[in-house]
Amino acid sequence: MPASLLIVAYAVLVGVPVALGWLLVGPARAWPDEVSSALAMAGFAALLLEFLLSGRFRAVSGGIGIDRTMRWHQTFARVLTAALLIHPFLYTTPTGAQFLRPEDATQAGILGLDAYTLATGAVAWLLLGVLTLTAIGRDSMPWRYETWRLMHGLGAALIAVLGMRHTLWAGRYSTHPVLAGYWVALFGLAALSLLAVYVARPLRLARRPWRIAAVTPAAERTWEVVLEPVGHPGLRFRAGQFAWIRLDRSPFSMREHPFSIASAPGGDGRLSFLVKEAGDFTRTIGTLRPGARAFVEGPHGTLTVDGRGEPGLCLIGGGVGVAPLLSILRGRRLAGDARPALLVYGNRHAGQIVAQDAVEALGAEVVHVLQEPPPGWAGETGMVSRDFVKRRCAAAAQAGWLFVLCGPPPMMREVRAGLAALGVPARRILEERFVYD
Repeated sequence: MPASLLIVAYAVLVGVPVALGWLLVGPARAWPDEVSSALAMAGFAALLLEFLLSGRFRAVSGGIGIDRTMRWHQTFARVLTAALLIHPFLYTTPTGAQFLRPEDATQAGILGLDAYTLATGAVAWLLLGVLTLTAIGRDSMPWRYETWRLMHGLGAALIAVLGMRHTLWAGRYSTHPVLAGYWVALFGLAALSLLAVYVARPLRLARRPWRIAAVTPAAERTWEVVLEPVGHPGLRFRAGQFAWIRLDRSPFSMREHPFSIASAPGGDGRLSFLVKEAGDFTRTIGTLRPGARAFVEGPHGTLTVDGRGEPGLCLIGGGVGVAPLLSILRGRRLAGDARPALLVYGNRHAGQIVAQDAVEALGAEVVHVLQEPPPGWAGETGMVSRDFVKRRCAAAAQAGWLFVLCGPPPMMREVRAGLAALGVPARRILEERFVYD
């Protein structure tokens, strides 16, 4: 789905309950109360839609990339959290049956808060604040990623259930049958997305198992993991895409991680991934045993050059961000693509260069950039900075080449700044990020 269409659809679905409420029931309270109701309805609609944004559904993210939809998920979550946390403080209408007037058919003169409705709203309000804060500060939390993810998912589901109870019983607008039906539909979509992610998807993966064929050192603290299909032809993917993989775990395990595919499409069906030791999971990669089971969910990503007609390719990567670029170069060679290609590959020192001999043999001009070069190093030194990009990529920019980026966030920011200074339009820049904040 194109980004513009997705944004429009999201805005419409968030705005529908406000429009339905005002159209079918009609505003009848002071403006702070109406603003509060609007924030509550739009915020709760956005909360239910968050389940779809974060579910890795190709119908949602297939055209724009999971990295973008996950950034939207984070941004929208913070906005809706602010809206829902603020809305109770804007009400001026009193609570209690003693304020109900016989002529007030729509109960505009009171807030419909009995003990249970108030309790569900208050608990959901508190949980939402905690959920958002722990998501923002996830990296500083003392929990493993899998633990945090499970708690985040369960917390979001509980908030949705409590919010649904509160909305249907407390909302002056939401008691209308049409609007209540809308809430039921959105809540049903959120529930179905959870079932798809945590039940249907693992069951589908279980029918297409893989095994670990090899785990070998690729560079300092970096491993190449090769998976082979068991009883099926493998994964159809495009060069530059990535997959979520579970290694030596059940298909229902929460321990899954995204890694770019370094191998070319086709071949014997095997998949190659480059994994750098960085977190609690990746530090154990070297201990995985060949023959252990694995499961692959994908492919995902839009970092592909298929169908692009630019006269040349400039690939810029750092560290294990070279993995999808290797896939692109390998796919280019197999397809007989004769366009010139330049690979700019940045690392801290020479020991971190992955598959140097293989890279040199892929038919592209390769420029290594080292921050800590060894004695006698004749190549580029320093960072892959905006100044480096302006100097080294000026000819490619002027010739109309396509630029493909994958690497650490600081490097990506510098490269984008350098390309912007060269006048490279956004349509000729492809990038993929696994760090969203």
